[in-house]
Amino acid sequence: MWWWILGFRQAKTIAEISISAARQVELNRVNRMLQLEGSFFLSMLALGGVTLAVLSYRDHKRSKLISDFFSTVTHEMKTPISSLQLQVEVLLENTKDPELKKKLEKIWKENQRIESQMGNAFYLASLMQGESLYMEPLTIFDLCESYSHHEPDLSWKILVPKETKVFIDKKAFFAMLKNLSENAKRHGKANMIKLTITKENGKILFLLEDDGIGFSGNKKNLTLPFLRHSKTSGSGIGLYIVKKLIEKMKGSLEFPNTSSGFQVKLLLKEVP
Repeated sequence: MWWWILGFRQAKTIAEISISAARQVELNRVNRMLQLEGSFFLSMLALGGVTLAVLSYRDHKRSKLISDFFSTVTHEMKTPISSLQLQVEVLLENTKDPELKKKLEKIWKENQRIESQMGNAFYLASLMQGESLYMEPLTIFDLCESYSHHEPDLSWKILVPKETKVFIDKKAFFAMLKNLSENAKRHGKANMIKLTITKENGKILFLLEDDGIGFSGNKKNLTLPFLRHSKTSGSGIGLYIVKKLIEKMKGSLEFPNTSSGFQVKLLLKEVP
């Protein structure tokens, strides 16, 4: 628009001060040319901008519809999945038949896997909608005590005062630990998983390490969604969600090189 107005004014000014009649006709022609071409150019820009705005609005509505679908489905399925989990646990406690117990344990594991996937779908939908986390200062002791009920097999090693606080979303943090633990068990074939909490460069370091088979590929691609690294690998959604959640908590995610097993570093700021 600035180019069009400037060119139009300059041509008009030159035409007005020109002495030669022939030169004035030529300048008037240039003036009309600039006016017409500038108007056409601006019209195309306006049309392109409107088209882009309409397409962006349609894409936004489509994305919101998909996110709402994920949120609704995960919310509706959480109740029956939890109910089924409780019923299977009751049957496991009461049954004495080894064969039946083995089958119930398989059902329990598969149900837990479904629950984990539904949780991932819920967080994926939340991330797509740009929802914020519920951040609060929590002590390391509270985190350890609370998560022990969710994952009793995870071994905690705390090398900082238990009163040390971090500013996190408790529910999202537990979902991150659960994703990392399940990856270690399912894909890394790990039997032992240990979480060490210490300080590094003024931040709180959560170091998750296991005794599994490790990972031999490019670790930079681990957090890319829907990228399979082998025939037995998962969709990559779990680590993608872990990365996005830790970034929302103003932290960072790293995969250090190790000679055996697999390690994950979660760095979070300490609350003064």
